[in-house]
Amino acid sequence: MPRILLLLGFLALSACAATPTVVENSPTAVTVRYDGIKNKIEDATQVAQKVCASHDKIARLRKINDEGIGQHFGHFDCISPTGLN
Repeated sequence: MPRILLLLGFLALSACAATPTVVENSPTAVTVRYDGIKNKIEDATQVAQKVCASHDKIARLRKINDEGIGQHFGHFDCISPTGLN
């Protein structure tokens, strides 16, 4: 019985997982929150790439903060495609 409850809890948590969300955005940096269950750093990177592209730049991962279930943050620098800001 406890295994069933654990599995149901995990499935419920997975179903509620939010898509990666931009929590900070500037022409030089982007921070994206992702859940770490359904969405991984690769998903956050795709979001960061789109945001940086709006500034004619590309995203480069600077740092990852893992603050528990559902609270993962990817911090990205927006750099020019040539690497020169």
